[in-house]
Amino acid sequence: MEQQLSLSDQKVISLSPTQGASINNFIWLLRLRWAIIASQAFLVLTSASDLQEGTSTWVISLLISIGLISNILLYGLLSPRKNLPNWVPPSVMFLDVALMTILYFQIISTLNPASILFMIYIVLGALLLEKKYSYGLTAFTIVCYGIFFYFGDPMLINEQILNQYNNLTTINNSADILPLLKGHLEEHSRSSNYFMLLVFFLISVLIVYPVAKMKEEMQAQQGAMKELEETRTRNDKLAALATFAAGAAHEFSTPLSTIAMASGEMMYYFKKHGGAQELIDDTRLIREQVSRCKEVLFQMSAKGGKHLGEESEKFSIKDLVNEAMALFNFENIQQINFVNQVDSLQIVMPVRTLTRTIRGLLKNALDASEPGSPIQLTCRKDKKFLYFEVQDRGKGMNGDFLKRATEPFFTSKEPGKGMGLGLYLANILVDRFDGDLKLESTPGLGTTATLSFSLERIEA
Repeated sequence: MEQQLSLSDQKVISLSPTQGASINNFIWLLRLRWAIIASQAFLVLTSASDLQEGTSTWVISLLISIGLISNILLYGLLSPRKNLPNWVPPSVMFLDVALMTILYFQIISTLNPASILFMIYIVLGALLLEKKYSYGLTAFTIVCYGIFFYFGDPMLINEQILNQYNNLTTINNSADILPLLKGHLEEHSRSSNYFMLLVFFLISVLIVYPVAKMKEEMQAQQGAMKELEETRTRNDKLAALATFAAGAAHEFSTPLSTIAMASGEMMYYFKKHGGAQELIDDTRLIREQVSRCKEVLFQMSAKGGKHLGEESEKFSIKDLVNEAMALFNFENIQQINFVNQVDSLQIVMPVRTLTRTIRGLLKNALDASEPGSPIQLTCRKDKKFLYFEVQDRGKGMNGDFLKRATEPFFTSKEPGKGMGLGLYLANILVDRFDGDLKLESTPGLGTTATLSFSLERIEA
């Protein structure tokens, strides 16, 4: 799943675990590094007068230069790529934490407020990185922070200034006052370091975990909003398509009726006057294809699961199933096992549409199964819903196909064996009666399609 986090009204940072870190994400990280490098340089300049003797200025310069040069080189990764490997952003942040730890040994004390800059990487990691990298960076930062507090100087004091005060106190026969004072302060500050380290650890945990959870929630909400927007757009297109299809069906119905009537008269004439069998077969083929076209037009003109002009009728489940199975041949009927758990329940629905829907599910199950493989149709109910469940032991469907199965005109059947409207219209039908269409499938083990209808809407 693509991870997204909005840092401003105009910029969106994205990180895809499967495709790599996005350029926008990496650009933001590099921009933040400029600010951090500038802050480190500022700390060096402001702390120059307080540095102890023996402090390696070349080490300080080297550390800042590494950050500066690496940032310039990292910009070179942006031009030829649209996505970067996932490990690049966390590696950069791990490097920064290590460099900052070494730098702080040189220029600041543990009591210096600047040491809290470690927290920046805790927050950045929680915001910009994947969960595993974020937690890893948090643990590494806590370790570096602990090392700095354990081995770092509690308080950096300029030795030259200390010697000046020491000379003054010698005159007053108190030469050991300042060294003793310094030792006491260092001992006191070091004892407080452990408490500060504990506080840092607690704050890190309280930041990284909630931020990671909030980021997941934001990503889930953005994904849901995107999906809803796609669904709305698709429904708008389908509504326009349905309007067009209904108009086309109306226009085609008249010429098809004329063809059906003419072919019927031709067949009657050939049979009465002894026409050739080839002509009779051709005429019969015409009638069959016209019937097929009329069936397609019926589906195209369906809207909301209700055929134009169809009224809801009262009927029993037994009659419904008998009607749905009437057009199957004997071999197919032998494959279907009907389990009726509702006895003689009476319902009120558009019987023609529901019959075609049940027949369509059974036909899908038969097409997906080997010849002779059993198909089970179960009708059951609970306190709220009536269920029609069609279960086969056929090829099954993978996740991608299962996700698209209810889309209109999507089918895996060979051309001429289906338009891919059956499950789409079934979905519209159950939605009209406050129900649901549920598909469960495992490749190689079969598929179960379950229609549910609210009893409050259909029970007679």
